[in-house]
Amino acid sequence: MGINADGERTPSARFVEMVVRTLRHEIGDLLQSVYSAVAILQERLPREQSLERTILTDLRGRAEMCKNELDATHDLVCPLQLNLDWVELSELAAGLAASFSLRYPGLQIVCEAPSPVKVWGDAAKLKQAGTMLLMALCPAARSKVQMRVSRPPSGSVEWSFTHDGPTATPEQLSWLTTPFSTTRNARFGLGLAFARRVVELQGGHVTAAEAAEGGFQVMLMLPPGPAPD
Repeated sequence: MGINADGERTPSARFVEMVVRTLRHEIGDLLQSVYSAVAILQERLPREQSLERTILTDLRGRAEMCKNELDATHDLVCPLQLNLDWVELSELAAGLAASFSLRYPGLQIVCEAPSPVKVWGDAAKLKQAGTMLLMALCPAARSKVQMRVSRPPSGSVEWSFTHDGPTATPEQLSWLTTPFSTTRNARFGLGLAFARRVVELQGGHVTAAEAAEGGFQVMLMLPPGPAPD
């Protein structure tokens, strides 16, 4: 992204990178103030004020979503360094499902992940990619979001995300190949684009299409890593 014929980042790419880094820093400071204020207010509020506590919890959740989007935009635009090691993907996926079940109590969020299933990758970035995809898919689901981790005979690992809502539009899917070509569907597209970057840096690939049983599915194919000790 933004590389010239000599393999160097173009001036426009460097400018965009500078803007993104600045926004991440400045807005990050604001979000930190929100976290601190929410924590103080939750501590001081009487227990019986449940409505106020619900509002504060929702405020913190929205601030966390904003931070996730800022971090993903930064990692999509700026040079990204991975820290590769063995990752227990089943455990990582189950943790995400539990977290989003609390965030979306009206949805059935299912995780089918036989343990252990290990992949050679960056645990933090894989978790970030899963978070971004769930942030995109949960609001579009009617009643159910399903994650599935499996290891087909090829030896690769498949990590799929499926919801029972409407399939994605061509404009939403365009983010897989040309991120930021449109400002519409930004949250949905950012999830696709970020997942693709992380997975491809680890030697895998991402597909997105209408699910066989209806709805929409994103599939992350992660290659087998080196033989474990």
